[in-house]
Amino acid sequence: MDNINPNDIESIQVLKDAAAAAIYGSRAANGVVLITTKKGKSGKPQITFNSYVGVSQAAKKLDVLSAEEWAERAAEIINDNWVRSGPGRTASQTTAERQAILKVNNIVPAQMIDERWFQPGHPGLQYIDWQDEAFRTGRTQSYQVGASGATDNVNYFISGNYTDQQGMMVGLGYKRYSARANVEVKASNKLRFGLNVTPTYSVTNDPGIEGKDNRLHQLVSMAPIVEDTAGVASGYGKNEVYRWGVSTASPVRVMENAIGETKTFRTLSTLYAEYEVISGLRLRSSINFDNNDVTSKSYNPAVRDLPTSQASGSYSGFRRQTFVNENTATYTRVFGEKHDLTALAGYAYNISRIDNVRLGATGGFVNNQVTTLNAATNINGTGSNNTTESQNVLISYFGRLQYSYAGKYLLSTSIRRDGSSRFGGQNQFGVFPAASVGWRISQEEFMKNITPLSDLKLRASIGLSGNNSIGDYNSIATLGIYNYTFGGALATGQAPNRVENPELQWERNRTIDFGVDVGFFQNRIFGSFDYYTKTSKDLLLNVPINTASGFGNNLVNIGEVENRGWEVELTTNNLNNALEWTTSLNFSHNQNEVKHLGPGDATIEVASVADLPSNVLQVGKPMYSIFVIRQNGILSQADIDNGAALYNNQTAGDPRYEDANGDGKIDANDRVIVGQPNPKYTWGITNTFKYKGFDLSFLVQGQNGGYIYSMFGRAIDRTSVGYQENALGRSRDRWRSEEDPGDGVKGKATARFGFIKNTDWLYSSDYYRVRNITLGYDLGRIISKSVMQGARVYVTAENFFGKDKYYGGFNPDAVNTDNGSTFTSGVDYGGLPLAKSLVLGLNVTF
Repeated sequence: MDNINPNDIESIQVLKDAAAAAIYGSRAANGVVLITTKKGKSGKPQITFNSYVGVSQAAKKLDVLSAEEWAERAAEIINDNWVRSGPGRTASQTTAERQAILKVNNIVPAQMIDERWFQPGHPGLQYIDWQDEAFRTGRTQSYQVGASGATDNVNYFISGNYTDQQGMMVGLGYKRYSARANVEVKASNKLRFGLNVTPTYSVTNDPGIEGKDNRLHQLVSMAPIVEDTAGVASGYGKNEVYRWGVSTASPVRVMENAIGETKTFRTLSTLYAEYEVISGLRLRSSINFDNNDVTSKSYNPAVRDLPTSQASGSYSGFRRQTFVNENTATYTRVFGEKHDLTALAGYAYNISRIDNVRLGATGGFVNNQVTTLNAATNINGTGSNNTTESQNVLISYFGRLQYSYAGKYLLSTSIRRDGSSRFGGQNQFGVFPAASVGWRISQEEFMKNITPLSDLKLRASIGLSGNNSIGDYNSIATLGIYNYTFGGALATGQAPNRVENPELQWERNRTIDFGVDVGFFQNRIFGSFDYYTKTSKDLLLNVPINTASGFGNNLVNIGEVENRGWEVELTTNNLNNALEWTTSLNFSHNQNEVKHLGPGDATIEVASVADLPSNVLQVGKPMYSIFVIRQNGILSQADIDNGAALYNNQTAGDPRYEDANGDGKIDANDRVIVGQPNPKYTWGITNTFKYKGFDLSFLVQGQNGGYIYSMFGRAIDRTSVGYQENALGRSRDRWRSEEDPGDGVKGKATARFGFIKNTDWLYSSDYYRVRNITLGYDLGRIISKSVMQGARVYVTAENFFGKDKYYGGFNPDAVNTDNGSTFTSGVDYGGLPLAKSLVLGLNVTF
């Protein structure tokens, strides 16, 4: 979608019917969205101009401790460190007294507080809100010009677009230049051919904001106090150094000096020809070429951590070239006025090639102006510098037959045979049939007298599809580069980096759908209801294997998962006079369940990039269920005296965990399923009003019944991080003593454990949002047609209102990555907040 200008889109169609989607083969494994771009129309040529400008801000700030609250918490931790460090030490002792006891003249931050915290005016310190420093008002502008027209022999649409977005956070930005040309020529009454070309060039700037341990994490966890004068890293501006902070570098200065630039040049092109052999029989051949070139450059200044740390940089190049040739024959005929038949047969060949190169370097980089790798002193080893090449081929044969009798009885059948080079030699091909039937009851004679009913149709479909979304060579044992020491000397060689699996085959999805469409009062009220089940077998999953093999996991076909649910859509024309009012709503429910996991149905823990796995595959439970220890309040001394199960050496004020297996201790074996990552219900409602040239619409959308596990909140808020970092705002209500237990949920600041994953960072992903409010006016009512054919001005507000229950991060919809590896569903490690935007736009047609 990034390569399609929204103003070039004529229509978007989502194929939900199993039979309708099955003809697209493996590409339909996760659904089909058909996007039709604009073509010229007969009549006078048209020139269009579309433009909008806007501003955006973060829709939400993360609630963390203020500087005063952080100082109070830090003092608790430091004083506790001091009291426990030796006899005769008390929290009331001053810094000078502590220095005397330690016989030192310098400051020891871990055992001495900054006395300026509690002095009037905090002399020499600046209290700072890092989110206010880093988030800004983003600006967006976009301009598009298009021309279209058609004659008896030529149909054309051309357009050009420029979009510039300054992100809502320091360092973020995006620019895109795109063009489109859709041309179709009628060479004769039987032959026509066409060319569609869409080049797009974009530049994305992101200095590593999202993801594990990235800038956003550094920003919100930074101590909210800085020295009022520049420190040792003075070359990077004021306020860099604070002795009690976790880092000497301002996260804002780092984002200003870091580079994360990605340049993408992509060209999508289609050349096609269509010939009518005889009446009703059309042959069509198309060639599609997709060339995608991506170059990425990163640079991390030395100031990111310590003044003595080394700067580093990287460069990567990526090229993917995809060639598709599709040939079809379509026969359409109407027999006896009531029998409507369409038959299609086709063949497609798809080949995709990927080339990758990556270089990394550290050291050198004497300043932040020269950031190319030749300025570095050290080119990293083979782990960072490499080139890769891969290729995959997909061959498809397909056919479809559609029949309609009098528009009342509908039948469609299709079959597709796909062959993928990604699977073993004996399993490369899969066959995927589908069928659907429909009955438009409203056209039966016995329904004619039911006046309010304008449409009634029953539908049923069943279809199989395949999934080959794995690496190009996952079925074979490829080689990797490794180092090994022989006789004290380091040697480099090659060894297999995965287990061979020649039995790897297609993942198969069977979808069954039953639906009804119904309309009343000439379809002023129109709705549909669908009930579906989707069963996926031979899942392509990485499962743990015996480490004696030399590998941690292996990709295999294993297990079965079922999704079942329903969806309701309803559109009503409430008013249709001078004031028009239309309402559209949708409401859906989906329940996911693991049915089978191979021999023995053993539970599979999903590998995590941090500590114990927090997601699991278990028969009878949803996919990727959240699997952690359940917290149940705060430990009291009475709990401990009564033999409560403890995690390591817990004391009063620490979280109390459930001993799920009853063995008297808390460990990884006490993890239980506490929630599912996907919402059970999603919904949306749109209301549109029109009156004398004005139009007003608003969209409200939400979800319910899911959970999100905040690895982001855990990284900020877990115990034993220490005084240097900030904490989530809920730490205000922490346990301070038996007499001041807080809210009974948040443990004491001085705990010295907390790495085990538990429900302390489990949140509901429920939310509702007013996604969009648009007010427009048709300028064509006041401007003569001799000047322009039409014009509309509008203003749109996005994400200005809403509510969620996610206090461990910015966005319950967050999906983010760590070094290119996507986190498990339902896990957030620092996704950006939504942008609330105000946009002013103009659409003009000449």
